[in-house]
Amino acid sequence: MFFKGIPLFEGLSNADHGQLLQVAVRKSYPRHSLLVREGDIGDRFYLLRKGRAKVYLEDEHGREVILSILEPGDFFCEMAMIDDEPCSANVMALEESEFVSIGKTDFQQVMMSSPGMATRLLKTLAQRLRESNQQIESLALKDVQARVRQALNGLAKPEGNEWVIPSPLTHKDIAAMVGSSREMVTRVFRELESTGVIKVEGRRISLLQLAAE
Repeated sequence: MFFKGIPLFEGLSNADHGQLLQVAVRKSYPRHSLLVREGDIGDRFYLLRKGRAKVYLEDEHGREVILSILEPGDFFCEMAMIDDEPCSANVMALEESEFVSIGKTDFQQVMMSSPGMATRLLKTLAQRLRESNQQIESLALKDVQARVRQALNGLAKPEGNEWVIPSPLTHKDIAAMVGSSREMVTRVFRELESTGVIKVEGRRISLLQLAAE
């Protein structure tokens, strides 16, 4: 059942859920597959079922700014389901990943028959707008160490008695998230390790102290 357990689809009637299952397309993509390109016409809604993906912007020199890392259960191209504007960012699989996609017309039909789903979609858009505002504030007002700690806080998930970054990220990835260089992020990581803020074991990052928001 593709959509069970996904908050956006909670409360759907059996008929609406059955309709989604009939029109959903399930497909696997290899690592580094580009699913969506900035400026593309957004005609499908995507849900990540397995793997990881990144949402990012890229300039003419190939420099990236990572807007978010997607985990199973996350979705994208939801804005295109509401308006007719082109996609605002690129989405690339970071590893072999599986996605379920739904065409715009089918998605809109289900959303119109389920006011609760429409409300949850609007809440998701509002939450992402707030996150974007926080990211802009961080880039404008905080130093690199504060930006790195904020990024790690946002990615960390509870695991036993620790907060852990569930997806292995390189220093280059984190630099692209906080608007800095890989070398500066490496220096910040050394400082955070030496002061007991984080613990790094191989590619596993544990947060020993959560930064105050």
